Amino acid sequence: MAFGKWCYYINEHPEGSKISRYQTLKQVEKARGVTPPELLNAPSLSWQHDDAWVAYTSLKQHTFAELESYMRLTNKILDWWEIEAIMELSKHKG
Repeated sequence: MAFGKWCYYINEHPEGSKISRYQTLKQVEKARGVTPPELLNAPSLSWQHDDAWVAYTSLKQHTFAELESYMRLTNKILDWWEIEAIMELSKHKG
């Protein structure tokens, strides 16, 4: 969950900005030659979550019907905890 929330946060455009937080931090990194802590301490996604993340990012809507269709079309059966994680993360989508 932390990885998904961080992705939303880092890719948002702060109020009044035309670029995302990520783009800002990459500019800082380039200018200073040092990676900002926000990027160094970013959560990572373990291989065990790959299928859920791919399903989440592939779908525009995160409903049980969409997930069922996704699994049928891709022939990838998600575990119950992956479905719960996708549904929970979708609540945080901005």
